[in-house]
Amino acid sequence: MANSLHTQAKAITTLFLVIGLGCIAYCALFGTLESIIIITILPLIGYVLICAFNKPVIAVYALFILNYFLIAWIRYTETTGRSVWIDILFVIISVMVIVHSILMKDIPWKLALNCLTLGGGLWAIYCLAEILNPTADTEAWIMSRSTIYNIFFISVLSSVLFTEIKQIRVLLFIFSILSSISIIKVFCQRYIGFDPIEQQWLDTEGGITHLIASGTRYFSIFTDAGNFGSNMGLVTVLFGILSIFTTKRAFRIYYLILAVLGIYALFLSGTRGALAVPLGGLLLFSLISKNFKLMTITGIIGLTIYIFFAHTYIGQGNPMIRRMRTTFRPTEDASFNVRKENQRKLAQYLKDKPFGEGLGLSGGNARRFSNRFTANIPNDSTYVKIWVETGIVGLILFLALLIITFLRCCYIIMFRIKDKELRGMLIAMLCGIFGLMISAYGNAFFNQFPTQIIVFAFFAIILNGPYIEQKLTQSQTIK
Repeated sequence: MANSLHTQAKAITTLFLVIGLGCIAYCALFGTLESIIIITILPLIGYVLICAFNKPVIAVYALFILNYFLIAWIRYTETTGRSVWIDILFVIISVMVIVHSILMKDIPWKLALNCLTLGGGLWAIYCLAEILNPTADTEAWIMSRSTIYNIFFISVLSSVLFTEIKQIRVLLFIFSILSSISIIKVFCQRYIGFDPIEQQWLDTEGGITHLIASGTRYFSIFTDAGNFGSNMGLVTVLFGILSIFTTKRAFRIYYLILAVLGIYALFLSGTRGALAVPLGGLLLFSLISKNFKLMTITGIIGLTIYIFFAHTYIGQGNPMIRRMRTTFRPTEDASFNVRKENQRKLAQYLKDKPFGEGLGLSGGNARRFSNRFTANIPNDSTYVKIWVETGIVGLILFLALLIITFLRCCYIIMFRIKDKELRGMLIAMLCGIFGLMISAYGNAFFNQFPTQIIVFAFFAIILNGPYIEQKLTQSQTIK
């Protein structure tokens, strides 16, 4: 079966190549740059799809990569509606997994039944029902479709496809490459300057929040500096911890360099709330590592960082350090007080709206649908955004999904996983997720691209930990 699929892949790739060359010639004469790029990579797309029938996890790798570059694609093609490609890819992957399961009968569907997928399913049903909310807007609800079903789809797909430790190694390496690209890009912004497309965005809308008195906030290929900074916090925690558990010296050095560059990139973002990611990650690491030496070292590092920012004025002349220091002195920060006042106003408005205002109807972006009260108050927080759009009922449901899954993951890592390498990978992912969960209180990035898919894919992999270790033990026994 595998050889047959490989032969088909070659034949179809050749066909795509011939068709593609003809289309490139046509587009070069009459098409746009975007159409030329799409046609150029058509043979690769065809080959990946055929290979994915044999190994469906390859399609999830492709989803992971597209998810990471989607915002950059939207920005540089200057068009809208590109998120539909994620929707299409979800459908394609789902069909491929089902067909592969029917033919090969090797998809462990029982893994799809866990607290994450059940919670994601309930969340999807609740968000679908939000269309019945009297204050909902149909267009805003449709444009919020990723909020509705992304959690469920990525949780199910990751649960049934990431079943071997080598797949996790590949995914983390892919993520390291993607992170390296985003770091290189922010260095280009900082030391070379913004390109014309980025400068246009800053001149039209982004400059209000990114060109501020304390300095420029850099955003790399992400939606904004808040999203970028929090993801760089994830890079710092994830690869910092991986560098401890990785046995190969070359990878240890590579991951350690990434972690250091990640924290520097976090500072370049100027996102104060993003500091919660490495600090929260260190805190959790010290609690679940069950290694006294590591607990002591991480505890000292975390305490040193806290004392440096909260109780000293060292480096106060540096605008990045000065801005980050206000995170630990929130009452002295004017923007923090404005946020608290905004939350007070929203609480008053929502007191008789247990199901919220409706999906897509909070924050400045909502003004394209309706110029209502909630569209004119920044939410500045993932949890506030969910509260405004889905009400206290939706917020409780979403937090329950996160907290129950998080606690289950902690239990699995602490008491079910024995293999050192696998345990290190899962700890690194969970510590990064925990930091993002904390940071989401101060930044509305958690359900944006690429963060949402990263978080819930990692969650699903951690829940699969016992099954992955069981297969690993069996393979070692056979050898």
